Amino acid sequence: MNIIQIISSTRTSGAEKHLVVLSEWLQRRGHNILAICPPGGWLPGQLQQAGVPHVEIPMHGVRAPRAILQLRRAARRHDADLIHTHLTRATYMGYFAGMLTRVPVISTVHVLTRDFAYRYLPSRNHWFVAVSDYLREKLISRGVPEDRVQTVYNGTDFSADFMPVSSPLSVRAELGLPADAELIGLFGRVDPFKGHPILVQAAKTIVAACPRAYFVFVGAAEPGVQQALWEMASREGVDDRLRFTGVRNDIPRLMDSIDVVTLPSLTEACSMAIIEAMAMGKPVIATRAGGNLELIHDQQTGILAERTPEAFAEAIIALLRDPDRRAQMGNAGQERALSLFSAQTMAQNMERLYQRIVGNRS
Repeated sequence: MNIIQIISSTRTSGAEKHLVVLSEWLQRRGHNILAICPPGGWLPGQLQQAGVPHVEIPMHGVRAPRAILQLRRAARRHDADLIHTHLTRATYMGYFAGMLTRVPVISTVHVLTRDFAYRYLPSRNHWFVAVSDYLREKLISRGVPEDRVQTVYNGTDFSADFMPVSSPLSVRAELGLPADAELIGLFGRVDPFKGHPILVQAAKTIVAACPRAYFVFVGAAEPGVQQALWEMASREGVDDRLRFTGVRNDIPRLMDSIDVVTLPSLTEACSMAIIEAMAMGKPVIATRAGGNLELIHDQQTGILAERTPEAFAEAIIALLRDPDRRAQMGNAGQERALSLFSAQTMAQNMERLYQRIVGNRS
């Protein structure tokens, strides 16, 4: 099939990573993929590295209406069988491009949102993919017909390119940490929604019980948000235990060095950070919210905790003190990720949906 993948952001978050992995694996399965995204940012380089043909089209500001016409031309030149959109702005643009070309449109919903696009756009030519059953049920409760939305979980790559080859010691040295430091990681945009303050508030208790504990925050950070976390940690006397890496392209290498991966976020649809950590054989402590309950088997592949500093401190201390339990959880999580959340499984499930929609139209 000739498939156009459209996304309206180029930063380093789950939706952008999803698009790269999905496009690459659909190509491996013989499909002709064209990715379309805004210019600049992190994403175009990742698409080029993955060997995915792509076009950069401005989608914001006064040039946004023109982008719809450019998408229409791209769909016709590509002889598209299907348009697949990601994120809200791309959903609107793909919807109108699909109307103009009569090409079916699928929109993946990556986060919980009340936007008009995910309530009133479904039509005879438009379908939705939810990245978790939690999200699918929310969409149906807000008026999306059941037969217009299907769950397809995110997936990650288990190939040799994904798995790190460097020593974890090199990451500790790079971050200026002792060779025997125990690392608690949080992967994602540095934001109160993701729960970074929860970990900082828990840090004093954790360090008192586990003196070799350090906290590694991987992801983009607004200066004001990062400064507030430093000040919070300084008041507790643990500011020397925090490390902020910013945006990184070596996530597997960093994650390989982490002892416990955490996600104290307010809610998640289908966290790529959790899936990647499980794929790496890392135990995960996450909030008991949203799609997290579909990814983690509590006390088997990780721990589901209440969103409080006390709950996260207790869970982290318990795992740091019990390396055998960490290993058992990591192994169980890796088996679960391999069977349910691999890139190949995701691509196969998406391909079946594509074939059903295109086949029904034929």
